[in-house]
Amino acid sequence: MNQNRIIIFLSILMAATFAKAGVIDSLHQALASQQGKDRIITLGQIFQISQSTQDADAQYAHLNELLNECRRQKDDERTAQTLNERITWFYNNDYNDSVYKYKEEDLEFMRHTQQWRYYYGYWCLAANTYVYDGKLTIGLKEAEKLYADAKERSNSLGMGLGYYALGNAYYALNDMEETTSAYKKSIDLLLHQKPLPVQLTEIFSSQTEALERTQDYKQMDKSNAQWREYIDLLMKEYGVEKDHIGLFNIWAYYYISCSQADMGQERYDAAAEHLGKARDYILSDDDKDNLFRTWMYYRTRLCMLRNFWPEALVYSNKLMQMAEANEDKTDMVNYLKQRAEIMLVLGRYTEASELYKKMYEITDSINGYETKKSIAEMNTIMKIDEIKVLEERQRANQQRLGIIIISTIIVLSLGIFLLFRIRAARKLKKAHHALEDAHSKLEETHSKLEETHQQLLTAYDQLEETTIAKERIESDLRIAREIQMSMVPHNFPDRPDLDLYASMTPAKEVGGDLYGYHLAGDKLYFCLGDVSGKGVPASLFMAQATRLFRTLAAQKLMPADIATQINAALSGEDNERGMFVTMFIGLIDLTNGHLDFCNAGHNPPVLIGEGTTEFIDMIPNAPIGLWPDLEYEGEEIADISDKPLFVYTDGLNEAENRQQEQFTDEKLLELLQTRPFVSCEQTVEMLRDEVEKHRDGAEPNDDLTMLCVKVKTINQ
Repeated sequence: MNQNRIIIFLSILMAATFAKAGVIDSLHQALASQQGKDRIITLGQIFQISQSTQDADAQYAHLNELLNECRRQKDDERTAQTLNERITWFYNNDYNDSVYKYKEEDLEFMRHTQQWRYYYGYWCLAANTYVYDGKLTIGLKEAEKLYADAKERSNSLGMGLGYYALGNAYYALNDMEETTSAYKKSIDLLLHQKPLPVQLTEIFSSQTEALERTQDYKQMDKSNAQWREYIDLLMKEYGVEKDHIGLFNIWAYYYISCSQADMGQERYDAAAEHLGKARDYILSDDDKDNLFRTWMYYRTRLCMLRNFWPEALVYSNKLMQMAEANEDKTDMVNYLKQRAEIMLVLGRYTEASELYKKMYEITDSINGYETKKSIAEMNTIMKIDEIKVLEERQRANQQRLGIIIISTIIVLSLGIFLLFRIRAARKLKKAHHALEDAHSKLEETHSKLEETHQQLLTAYDQLEETTIAKERIESDLRIAREIQMSMVPHNFPDRPDLDLYASMTPAKEVGGDLYGYHLAGDKLYFCLGDVSGKGVPASLFMAQATRLFRTLAAQKLMPADIATQINAALSGEDNERGMFVTMFIGLIDLTNGHLDFCNAGHNPPVLIGEGTTEFIDMIPNAPIGLWPDLEYEGEEIADISDKPLFVYTDGLNEAENRQQEQFTDEKLLELLQTRPFVSCEQTVEMLRDEVEKHRDGAEPNDDLTMLCVKVKTINQ
């Protein structure tokens, strides 16, 4: 990521986190002296920032201000782009009536100015709005008109988006054959467009969902191959590597889709591998993260397919907790069905019964209507069959009895006619009343279904809006994590007399641990610390402490003086939250191994010697940031040459497994004593692996940061 992108991402992060409306005011002031394209660029920035800092009315006002300026300058391309931003804003904020109001006017402008890329993108979103708003017939017609228009102009982008809109309409109409066909045609056309359309990721996800409903897993394999081709083209088009943060969600959904195809074809080892890769790209394990819940659902399914029922129950427990905490009604039936199957296999029949009852309550009205309809159809078929049997019997009797039956019929014809006429009249009257009663109940049921349908649509729109907003925040936090990780060194000195290595693994998107070093000739300064609290405030406090350490180390101060000055800077009036940081600050003379250090309330480091591995006894200085007038006291060790020094945060010794059992100081000492020392890097990585093994799948409860340094004696 180049420097300009870092500045842009940092600006977005600060705006989203601290809602600095002053930035918008400053940009508005700058407009007074701007002309031409600069005004459009500035107004675009104001609108983008407002989406994360202001209410809907203010956002819409900024959007209209941008649109009017584009029109005033007669910038047709930017006007078309802004119209697309407006319909997207309407769509995201559930202003469907506004979509319908402006659609024809906006499309006519883009037709007239021949802005075809924006024209077909706009039309596709409008067609999808009709479909998701429950206006399926109109949505289908709009999709058909979109495709016909693009075909007439031989515009492959428009044809591809037309097929996409058609696929969404067919899916809503439950026509899976037409759905999968339309999505495939859309992908085939759009995959070769330049630039690549932004809708492709959503189309691949929709195709996977449709193919799973039809259980066409071989076709899903082919679709996933095209999906991988699309990701490779994206990386090439934007010049980014595989692990670029902007691709994380795409990779995660792609690998989940691969696992679905694997499970459908009983390739369980491959499914486990793909789910593992997907998990690597899901940075959030928040209850409200729809992507993480999707991953949990398929991880549970894989355990069930492999008959790992206790493990499946563990995942199901977590999944249900997340769904209930987020009040997730969209996929609740699937979660309940999956859990009920687990309970049946485990012999917990009462709980399974309760789960099926919950499923019935959710789907009662729809299932009841469909069941009654099926019974009515079956009764009709049975009555027809009975009539056929009676007719055959009557025909056979007539052949056997001949003249006798004919005579009898003639004699009794009048009486029979009158009898059946009376019975028929009674039955007809009874049937009429029953029909009226059924019609009344059907209307009542239809009304309830329509009401439920509207409620579900409203819930879906709200969920989608919340998901979009949450994904933006998560994106900002991932960017913050990337920026934070760039603040600690990842390259270490390559000298024959020094071995140094450190690593930091935040428990959440951003953390409060820190480490750093400064090498000036034969003097090595290093530090490691742990900020109180978690999240963005801790990361900002960590950034301040790291910057101060580097500045003061460059001035060649002693560790105790560095601690004193950092404390004076961080414990002032600006520290309203009362945050603090524990730190170990060291200075090693590489010529003789002499160590000066100051420990500010941090865990005691471990000095690894031949046969003696022990924690260092230290003066109990206070953590940094609590009291402004403290004078920190330093200590020294005459020579640590050839004795590795290991410093760490409590994310190591206090790491917990599923039973909330800690890793402990004793286990740390045991490992450092019994495992042969190869290098500082090997020691750090060995302990990180041991912590991961100890957790046994439990989520990390704290950041994990480690630093190891060894001064090596060089034989002359």
